[in-house]
Amino acid sequence: MRAQKHLIVTALLVGAGVLLAGCADAGGPGASPGAPSSGQAPTADLQISIRANGTDESAHHHLLCNGPLALEQSEHPRAAAACALLDASPQLLAPPAAGATRMCTQQYGGPAVARVTGTLGPRTVERGFDLRDGCGISDWTAALPLLVDQPTGQLQ
Repeated sequence: MRAQKHLIVTALLVGAGVLLAGCADAGGPGASPGAPSSGQAPTADLQISIRANGTDESAHHHLLCNGPLALEQSEHPRAAAACALLDASPQLLAPPAAGATRMCTQQYGGPAVARVTGTLGPRTVERGFDLRDGCGISDWTAALPLLVDQPTGQLQ
């Protein structure tokens, strides 16, 4: 009887070990929690180009997201905040609706422009930002984690 109990306890421990191993990090050694599983494409793969003075590129960032999580390969100073923003508000990268009119203040925020290109989910995106009027300033401010900061127009 004692040998039978020992066998049952051993079988239960081995089963528990197998179960726990299956629940452990399925990504393998070195995988980050935000990394997609093998074969899964990132939900966002974007290039962000900033031209603080309007002509010369002053910053360039590559952003990779898996939903709201930034992937380790991102080259973006605020990747976590940018991915969370895009997951919550993907419409920030939608082009303005054709024929849509907006009432914009004639407030000039500077010559800075930004261009975001790449993919967000299944769609290709190409969206420009500027600070030429109140609407542009508002759009830039809404996308601030993605665009990093509001440049002064000076090259850094």
